[in-house]
Order: sequence, then structure tokens, then C-alpha cells
Amino acid sequence: MYQRIVFMVTIAVCCTSANAQYANVDGKFRSASVTLDLIPLDSEKGVIAAATTVVQGACSGSIAGIGKVSGNELKFSPYVKEDNSDTCEVTVVFDKKRNSAKISAKSCTAHSGASCGWEGDTMKRAK
Repeated sequence: MYQRIVFMVTIAVCCTSANAQYANVDGKFRSASVTLDLIPLDSEKGVIAAATTVVQGACSGSIAGIGKVSGNELKFSPYVKEDNSDTCEVTVVFDKKRNSAKISAKSCTAHSGASCGWEGDTMKRAK
């Protein structure tokens, strides 16, 4: 009986740890010009739905897609491609506690225009 209880507790702890690995990669992150909204689709595997918007003066853009978290980094591409050659990829790097993040976008000018972009902003988790 004692072994059975120890086994059940061990399994519960293991499963909780695995599920919690990406559980805190969710919510809203904000800076003066960039917003990022994250919804975990599979917190065990790190699959995340993400949407980001940039507004810098008269220039703006947005990208939404599904990506994957690996360590403290999320990468995603847009659901909707602007054309067949669209290779846009957004990278979000979280701090250790995932309370802030830096965002960058590669080959994404079709989604925002050439005069604004996501690079350089540090976003804080919105409360």
C-alpha cells in the first residue's frame, strides 16, 4: 500500500512538472509601440498562438500565427502569407522569469511596411 501511494505521488509530481514547463508563456506583453498576446495551445509541448502589433507614428503592422517555445525563445510565422515568397519569422526572447520579452522580426516588412518594425523593444508582462 505504501509503495502504491509513493508511486502515485511520483507520477503526479512528474506530470505536473511537464505540464507546467510552458504554462507561464501566456498573457499580454506591452511596450510603448509593440503589443504581444500569447495563448498556450499545448503547454506540455510549448505550442503557442501568438499575435503581435507594432504602431510607430503613421506606420503599423500585425502578425498572427502559431509557434513553438524552446527554452526562453518563441518563434512563429504568420498564418496568412503576403505572397508565396513570404518568409517572415518573429522571434520572442523571454527573460528567465518570463516577465519581460524582446521581440524581433526577420523578413516581415510586407506585414508592417519598411518604416516601422518590431526590433529593439522590450515588452513587460501586462497585469
